[in-house]
Amino acid sequence: MGMKFKAVEAVREKIAVKIALMGASGSGKSYTSLRLATGMLDEMEKIDGKRGKILLANTEGSRGRYYANEFKYDIVDLESPYNPELFIDLINYAVDEKYSVLIIDSSSAEWEGKGGCLELQQQLGGKYQDWSKVSPRHDRFIDALALSPIHIIATMKGKDQYEVDKDDRGKVSVKKLGVGAKQREGFEYNFTCTFNIDRDSHVAKSEKDNTHIFEKEGDVLLSEAFGEKIIKWANSGEGVSISDIKFAENREATGDGTVTEANELANKLSEIKSLTGALTSANVDREIIATAIKKFHIVNGKPSANFNSIKSVDVANNVINELLTLKG
Repeated sequence: MGMKFKAVEAVREKIAVKIALMGASGSGKSYTSLRLATGMLDEMEKIDGKRGKILLANTEGSRGRYYANEFKYDIVDLESPYNPELFIDLINYAVDEKYSVLIIDSSSAEWEGKGGCLELQQQLGGKYQDWSKVSPRHDRFIDALALSPIHIIATMKGKDQYEVDKDDRGKVSVKKLGVGAKQREGFEYNFTCTFNIDRDSHVAKSEKDNTHIFEKEGDVLLSEAFGEKIIKWANSGEGVSISDIKFAENREATGDGTVTEANELANKLSEIKSLTGALTSANVDREIIATAIKKFHIVNGKPSANFNSIKSVDVANNVINELLTLKG
């Protein structure tokens, strides 16, 4: 028996746009994000008469506050471990607090940062098959980002590459390029628009454009005016957004508690790793450390010193408390 299908006429829905900005350090990704987001709010205010809010999620230290005298935005500082659940919780928080635009600066932390996907895979053993445990977590972050009912701008660090130029007089100059993104391969194509920003000129080249706004623009300096154009395009549809419905269903299926618990467990495992490292540096015998972990961590009926395989927050807490007694 084949599947049953029901075709309906396609109707253009309103879009919560997702914008990716890639570039080398110094290309102006944070500043450009704030310019675009401000322009987006300007256009939304024209439409419904209300001024929305921008939330900048900052992984870049003090740089997240560099432009507070030029733009109006709220900021939240993200701290490691930068696991996928942290970013899922962030998106849910921004939705619940009714922010109009969320800037994730930088989403590269979820992949290559401390406690991010690359480190998670290494903690599990670093084997190819260990990705089977990490990839689903990364995919849930992508789903939360893609389906969220608010506009999101995500910056990504460019993969550093250098270009050597020689002018007519033989003078050699070296230019730092940000080619591609420091994220999982293909991540940048989950967005409505993707731009690569030049480090020297701060001009953006469109790598993907579902809006068709930039097809005839060529390379541009992204400004508030382009933020306004993007919102005009996003609001040109009608009907209920299917993405909004799927986002709500996804949250209901996974549950906020599941995301929070996974994030808490990741934090606990990171704490255990830090504790074991400190104890080893203090010349505490490795067997004593292993025994402390085995006291509470049981796998298939046998004590295990591999704390990375702990699945329970309660077990992790017990291990932490036991390790703390060794420090004393």
